[in-house]
Amino acid sequence: MDNFKRIYLFPYETKILGILLAILGIILGVFRFYFGIKPEYLEVKVFAVYSSFLESKYLSVITNNISEEITGLILLAGLIIIAFSEEKFEDETIMQIRMRSLFYSVYANIFFTCFAFVFIFGLGFIYFLVLNIFLQLFVFILFFRYKLYEYTKSNPNL
Repeated sequence: MDNFKRIYLFPYETKILGILLAILGIILGVFRFYFGIKPEYLEVKVFAVYSSFLESKYLSVITNNISEEITGLILLAGLIIIAFSEEKFEDETIMQIRMRSLFYSVYANIFFTCFAFVFIFGLGFIYFLVLNIFLQLFVFILFFRYKLYEYTKSNPNL
């Protein structure tokens, strides 16, 4: 198990950084997508493998407001750090809970995606796909925290 922790999990102390990044990402997301704020200083030239606004461009430099990209990267980094940081006392049982939670989140993600294929259309489907990037980690964190809570509640000496 030590090899698994060393290779795949962040140290326990990084969880605070993950929480701060996730909160910052959510706040930035609210400002960007709910209030529609796009700071002008984030309007920069970027290299695009593919871009499609008024015309399609391949492998070119375009001008883009990178507020959405920054928001998404910060939120994603925060969720990844939260999801894959060690617990204070990591043992084989917690690792099993982590693995089961990962499987449950994959199943839930597949269910949500199938639901979207059948019931969500047009631009709403594209929005769902973008949201789905974060949903996978969020569902994993919820499953893991809930199962960990059940485990610690049934084992008070931990």
